[in-house]
Amino acid sequence: MRVPVFQLSCLLGLIVCLLCSVKAQKDDQYDTEKSRILEIYNNPAVDEFTKERNIPKLIEFYRRYPARIQLPDADKRQWDEFVARYTESQTKLVDGLPAQGGWVGSVLSSTVGNLIAKFIFSLIRYDRTTPNPIGAP
Repeated sequence: MRVPVFQLSCLLGLIVCLLCSVKAQKDDQYDTEKSRILEIYNNPAVDEFTKERNIPKLIEFYRRYPARIQLPDADKRQWDEFVARYTESQTKLVDGLPAQGGWVGSVLSSTVGNLIAKFIFSLIRYDRTTPNPIGAP
């Protein structure tokens, strides 16, 4: 049984369209999540508590899109160490609950804050569509 060339071409075109739409959807999801991250960490009006509370979302974003986040090797190693240490601290229980406070401390006045700033800067630097921080020229 012979399948006409036209039908094969249509089938091939349909497959290509589906693959392109899946990639576009992933790009849209990345852009949406990146925008949410930047709304929190690239906005000086957001308080420190909110930034600390959203560290798990920042880590999840990093884990989901590691190839799209361009950090220098030293910063990447430091970020990976932070993620491992943070994850470990969240799994330790005190009286059946996650420990409160701890080593993360103040995001804005610690090396953790500096590391997060480098991470956010890498998102901005390698994507020219990202707006400048609120209040920046």
